[in-house]
Amino acid sequence: MNDRTHFFISCTITCLMICFVLWLKYPVPSERLATPETPIIEAPPLDLQSFLAVEEGLATSLVSLPQSTHLESGKKKKYIPLNVVPQQKSQQNQKVQTVVAKRPTKTRHKISSNLRKQLQQTETNAAQLVGQSTDAFSRGLLSLSEYHLALNIGFDNKLKAAEIRQTEQAKITLLNEKRQLFERAVEQLQAFDQPAAQGWYGDLVHARLLLAQNQYEIANAAKDVDLQQSSLAQISKLSNDYFTIRKAELQVGETDLSEFRRASRTVYVANQEHQYFYHGDKNDATGLANYVRELEEIQSEVEWMAERDAGMGRNDLLNLSKAHLAYTQGKYYQKVDRENKSRQFFRESMQYSQTAWKERINTYFPAGTASLHDLASAWIMWDASGTEYTELQSSHSGSVNRELQAGLNRTLNIAEGVRDHRGRMASDVSLVRCLKNSEILTELKASQTR
Repeated sequence: MNDRTHFFISCTITCLMICFVLWLKYPVPSERLATPETPIIEAPPLDLQSFLAVEEGLATSLVSLPQSTHLESGKKKKYIPLNVVPQQKSQQNQKVQTVVAKRPTKTRHKISSNLRKQLQQTETNAAQLVGQSTDAFSRGLLSLSEYHLALNIGFDNKLKAAEIRQTEQAKITLLNEKRQLFERAVEQLQAFDQPAAQGWYGDLVHARLLLAQNQYEIANAAKDVDLQQSSLAQISKLSNDYFTIRKAELQVGETDLSEFRRASRTVYVANQEHQYFYHGDKNDATGLANYVRELEEIQSEVEWMAERDAGMGRNDLLNLSKAHLAYTQGKYYQKVDRENKSRQFFRESMQYSQTAWKERINTYFPAGTASLHDLASAWIMWDASGTEYTELQSSHSGSVNRELQAGLNRTLNIAEGVRDHRGRMASDVSLVRCLKNSEILTELKASQTR
């Protein structure tokens, strides 16, 4: 066998082996068509915007998820109605995306330019009040009770503005901001650590009580029953401690009757909230009757001091004491369904508090013995009793509201005329401004509901 023949045989064998290998590797065309393979397409990375859109869709309409997400297909089928055909699916997704995209626009259309300007001014004044009062309290220029009032009004205005803007989760966010300020106040009073300082320990317990009350509000807004229960237990204990300490301080002259009245009220509020939480008798007026008796004793003490020309028996303080007592008596008779007596006491409370406000704005403030904060607190008492009275006597609501508005406007004019904002004055001016903003927001919310 020559070389040419040997070469031909070698090439033939090589070709046969190649064909055999190829035949083993690839099946016949009929078998390939019978079992098609699904092409693998990598999903695009899920960006932040599409993630938020998916979360919004799940929270509102529970529709099928977009194909670009990395969620399992079983979860997608969970939200697809059985009667939806593929042609309608794309239309349904388009409608959902339109709702999600238009929701912020819908809120913006409800707010006019004038309303937006008013909300911005309100939020600015509220932020200034919170910041200025915090600074004044940290420097010892505001008492804890005055600081508490300023924070309540400031954050209440922020919450009203957020409700008009329809901002979600605003209440819990603002309550958490308020909680941080109370925590800082507790830390500051603890760091002071001066047992011999007048009223220091009572202020420390009071600050802890305010923190517990704020925590209870957060738990109530978040519907956390366990946190509500633990916070309420702290409130009950701290309110009793606060009352006991203020009573002991009052006996040695280290606190005034206003602080003692405030401590007495915290015990009543704690007991009342405890009764509501544990489903007690909501019509039980025993606790309120006990609070009324304590206010009667306080008024007797103020009258005793007034007869001896003591500073704690000054005319405005005496009238405010009578206003507090009459207001609480009105709440008591309101609770026991005696409307005529309730209306009578609310009218008396309104008259006493109005007289106290007039005495402060006409006599004590020009003499420098009453502050803007004193004017504001007297007007707040006047407004509270006037509101209760007009709800029971609607025929007099117009004249009462006009008098309240005139009193607030006069207080605001005095505050705007103050040029020296040193010390605590900036906080007091912002307090009066926020009271005016609060009245405006209340009217705006009432007009939206009509």
